Amino acid sequence: MTGRPRGRLLVAALALAVSVAANACGGSGASPATSGPVPGARDPSPALSGGAGPDWLGPGAGGASASCATPAPSEPAPICTDPAASSAAGSPGAAAPVTGGGASTGKDATVSASPAPAASPLAAASPAGGDATLAGAAPPGPSAGSTPRPSGTPAPSADPGAQAAPTSATGFKVRETVVPISFPLPATSAYGYGDGWRAPRVGIARAYNQIRGVAPDGTWLRAHDGLDLLVKTGTPVLAPFSGTVIDPAKRWKPWDPSRYGKVVVIESTEPTSPGYRVILAHLSTVAVKVGDAVERGEVVGRTGKTGNAAGTAPHLHLEIRAPFLIRYGYAKVIRRLDVFDAEPSVRAADPRAR
Repeated sequence: MTGRPRGRLLVAALALAVSVAANACGGSGASPATSGPVPGARDPSPALSGGAGPDWLGPGAGGASASCATPAPSEPAPICTDPAASSAAGSPGAAAPVTGGGASTGKDATVSASPAPAASPLAAASPAGGDATLAGAAPPGPSAGSTPRPSGTPAPSADPGAQAAPTSATGFKVRETVVPISFPLPATSAYGYGDGWRAPRVGIARAYNQIRGVAPDGTWLRAHDGLDLLVKTGTPVLAPFSGTVIDPAKRWKPWDPSRYGKVVVIESTEPTSPGYRVILAHLSTVAVKVGDAVERGEVVGRTGKTGNAAGTAPHLHLEIRAPFLIRYGYAKVIRRLDVFDAEPSVRAADPRAR
């Protein structure tokens, strides 16, 4: 008789334990909260060869935007983490700057295409300590109150047979993609090609800038984000595609006028490149204002040497920015940027190459 009550007590105790465990683990179906980035953990995504030059194209990372952990006092640069890349144990991947030894050779560890939405912010702290943020993308198309501007000459129309630019980062080829544009200078002007994408540059690498490696002290080494077209000062600058003039300071933060000088930034409204943006920098004069609607081939300014181009040969600095973010990796630093090599697009539009 004494065995039966003991058995009943054991069964009741077991049932109570199961109930408590179910409630503790979220028996209602709610998943447990995920932990934040783990500083110092390495990015587990593998590097895949097969890309052009030093840039390797890898698999998509699920569309998550990058974030940056707060650096330790001894770290001049933040540790950028990629929440989309996680280990088998479920810990978010992180990339730590390389310290010690020689400076990086500048070659990319990985370049992965990721269909990150343009509205995802990319936050980072610059090596100098200032905050840097890539603001959310506005939807393509003319902004409210935009003013159409008549072109002084008939604007070249977009080639209806041109292949449309990619609409996501999946499979994006950073050194081969051609965005259908028209040449940004008159065909009669005397011009040449100067420094290209990822050429060495000095100064702070903002959150929207390419880097070419990491110095032994952890400082990011800035790289050129665009293409320089050598041309005399005062040459007309033409809109590469139809679109709306936007304020770069609202898109890329903190914007650096001392570097870019006078600029015109156009967001495409053409069906073959919606949302793509072109930056035309170091201008001497600007002929349009923010909110203006411009046509392909319209004169939007004239070349100059403003910004940090004062001590260089006269040139037009041109960048093309995508409406999505592309995942890059350099010396274990993971970054998501909207910039890529503009030279294939410019050379495809070069009237001398036809």
